Amino acid sequence: MTSSIQAACHLSHEEGSPRGRYADPTFSELELAALDWLDGFYQLEHLLSARKWVIRLAGNASEELRFAALTHDAERFFPGGPSDKPQNGFDNPDYLFEHSKRSADIVEEWLRQRDPQLPDRFIERVRALILRHEIGGNPEEDIMQAADSLAFLDSFEWLIVSWIQDGHYSFERVCEKLDWMTTRIRIQEALQLALPIYARIVAVARAAGKTDINPANRRAQAANRAFLLGEEFSG
Repeated sequence: MTSSIQAACHLSHEEGSPRGRYADPTFSELELAALDWLDGFYQLEHLLSARKWVIRLAGNASEELRFAALTHDAERFFPGGPSDKPQNGFDNPDYLFEHSKRSADIVEEWLRQRDPQLPDRFIERVRALILRHEIGGNPEEDIMQAADSLAFLDSFEWLIVSWIQDGHYSFERVCEKLDWMTTRIRIQEALQLALPIYARIVAVARAAGKTDINPANRRAQAANRAFLLGEEFSG
């Protein structure tokens, strides 16, 4: 096994492990190709969680919505993206717009290169959803935004523990981030689903100094396609 897979396997039998959590026979060929493309990205679990949430919120989620959820933060996998400072606040529009646009640009380029026959209407709708994933807009774009928030709360306990343990953010600043991710949700059903998850992750943040969560191991899990889909490891 490679070192990254060994790290991912280390916690595979502990309670709360995401091993196989995102296995889904309904993945399209295009979605599976995107998972290969983004394999190794530390936010891969977050993207899979966002896809799960758009399906739950939309019921019959469109192909465009599912794919946009699965790729909406893709730009963070590639060097050269925008950066921000905590003192600017978590809703700094300059950063959010640049992040969303760069993700939309990267995903559009990948789609067009992979399959020149893809309909423009599909690519344009995916692009619009990614551009709106931080701010919402029409009903489908509000689902996209809500799913992003739910997925953050649902999959990033390890990240907020890392932030506090590393001194990147204080507990109070982490709570500001969690508050913002929750209160921006426009869909009432989604907000009700978010509240107990919010309470759980705040409790995790409060106990960050004495948690059993190992951020390095969870980061390896969160980046590993095979682990998250419950596939057989090779190597």
